[in-house]
Amino acid sequence: MHWHIVGATNDTAFQNSNALAQFIHTNIRPLWLAALPNDYFLDAIFVRRLGPTPGQYAAVDYEQTTEAGGISDNAVSQQLCPCITLIPPMGVKSAGKIFMPAVAKGSYQLNVATAGYVTTITTLVNAMIVGGSVAGGTATIVIYSKKTNATNVVSAFHLSPLIGYQRRRSTPIGT
Repeated sequence: MHWHIVGATNDTAFQNSNALAQFIHTNIRPLWLAALPNDYFLDAIFVRRLGPTPGQYAAVDYEQTTEAGGISDNAVSQQLCPCITLIPPMGVKSAGKIFMPAVAKGSYQLNVATAGYVTTITTLVNAMIVGGSVAGGTATIVIYSKKTNATNVVSAFHLSPLIGYQRRRSTPIGT
């Protein structure tokens, strides 16, 4: 995920990264875990500045198996990933994507997201779009383009109607 801080008053990239890591820990982590099955565990949050030059990273580490997902079901399958598409404003060509790392068995029925899961994802993504106060500025989730080295705000989002495996992680048959 890419975040943008507007109006930060801290002097260094590390201070801003650390402030963003703490913001994510406090405000986004509970919502993230609420959208994941109970056999998913969060190990750490890493934040690093991308531009104008990469900076040092800040981290919040968790003890192993202490930060479990909040949905009482186990994951359907490893890497079976619902996709959240981040939609930019009109005139911007590329959308962003967040692949959820796992999905609970009870979150989808007949390959359709349950109303409760949609509400959980909506709460999570809306909190990221609204953002919050970080390092004297405001941090929000953005869509980052490597090609143009630019960020765009997220104006809307939608949860993919189907779930499936990420193709880039699969091994082609016969190799």
